[in-house]
Amino acid sequence: MEEERLLKEKGKRYSLRDGASYSLMEGMGLKYITPYALSLGLSNKLIGILEVLPTLIANVLRIFLSKTYYKKSRKSMVLPFIFIQAFFWIPLLFVGVAYFFFGLKLSYASLFLIICYSVIIISGLIASPAWTSWMQDLVETNRGEFFGKRSKINGFIIATSMIAAGLILDAFKGEKVFLGFVILFLLASVGRYLSFYFLKKQYEPPATKDEKAFFSFFQFAKKMHSNNFGRFVIFTSLISFGVAIASPFFSVYMIKELQLSYFSFTLITLSSLISPIFFLSFIGKRTDKYGTVKVMKISGLLISFIPLLWIFSIFLMNSAQWIIITYLFIVEFFSGFVWAAYNLSTSNFIYDAVTKPKIILCFTYFGFINSIGSFLGGLIGGQLSSSASFSIFGLGAILSVFLISTVLRILPSIFVAPKLKEVRQVEASPAKIQLRVKEKLGYFIKLITFYNPRPT
Repeated sequence: MEEERLLKEKGKRYSLRDGASYSLMEGMGLKYITPYALSLGLSNKLIGILEVLPTLIANVLRIFLSKTYYKKSRKSMVLPFIFIQAFFWIPLLFVGVAYFFFGLKLSYASLFLIICYSVIIISGLIASPAWTSWMQDLVETNRGEFFGKRSKINGFIIATSMIAAGLILDAFKGEKVFLGFVILFLLASVGRYLSFYFLKKQYEPPATKDEKAFFSFFQFAKKMHSNNFGRFVIFTSLISFGVAIASPFFSVYMIKELQLSYFSFTLITLSSLISPIFFLSFIGKRTDKYGTVKVMKISGLLISFIPLLWIFSIFLMNSAQWIIITYLFIVEFFSGFVWAAYNLSTSNFIYDAVTKPKIILCFTYFGFINSIGSFLGGLIGGQLSSSASFSIFGLGAILSVFLISTVLRILPSIFVAPKLKEVRQVEASPAKIQLRVKEKLGYFIKLITFYNPRPT
């Protein structure tokens, strides 16, 4: 038992290094795929497809691989796909080489870009159910605190790498910008290879296997509306649908509509990554204390207001550019805090709500249904934002898409979230919370009475 505990503690340290290395790939690569696509001339519609199609394909493949996850070790399912993900940043670069230096047609460049990027995303997503099961066995207690710490480190690495990336791209302006992307994507590849190395050294606890635990997707979907985990999947999928309508186009709005520099784009995007560094430990501890569902409901509701805050930027159009940048920086700082709480609570809910033998299947089916929501949202958003005539209340096409996203994000919080139930034993039970509220309210009333005595 002591040896097992030491191996797990060592494995957690390797997990932190793996996360940091992955974050280098995200900060240098994944965060700049939309600017890269725009530099190649992709339309809004194609950028919407680029953002959501790989996720849908990956989740369809995961359905077919669901039994394979149970037959092979988690590590053997994770490592090959991580290696592929690291490698395919190189072909992604060659698409740019062919386009910028050898006159490859835009239609072919767009196709090859979508294919290469799809392989990168699909590889990571195919590995994720096995990785999730692996981490569930590796981190058995205080998950909120551990993953909060891991996310905090990751956020710091992403933030610093994005600052460097923005400076690099601004140093290669105009026709030379492709050289900046060469540097970024090579570093992204190196980061993922380092991640592969640390995962290879990370301890894999014995898997909890039970052949009776297997159930088909259709069995899951049939009962989804009548059980707590199924309602959780419906809730998150509807939010994913509303989010995907707008999410691919925040970058497009900054670069094409506001015509911000790459460094300004980086600063604003970076803001959403900085705020979790300050708040993730707090969020993790509160999740452990009050439960994942409470945090999920609050953060899910707050997510609804993010695109609305972006729409308010129209009132600053005649202001100095630094005012617009500052405003959007604050909006994204708020966004980073809210999304950190939502992502941490949803991932912890899956760990808490699902037994170990079923974690891979439930995570796979959860991802598949969420990807359908994201895919449909991305298609609708891409179509509407590409229409020059589309407008709501006189807003431009992209801002109108943001408004639709706001409405669709808030509906799940109104109609589905109240049906979700907490599954973990939390420190602060409802009775304890009510008692604390009453105590504080009583103290507050006494305080008011002391400073505002009733007239006699």
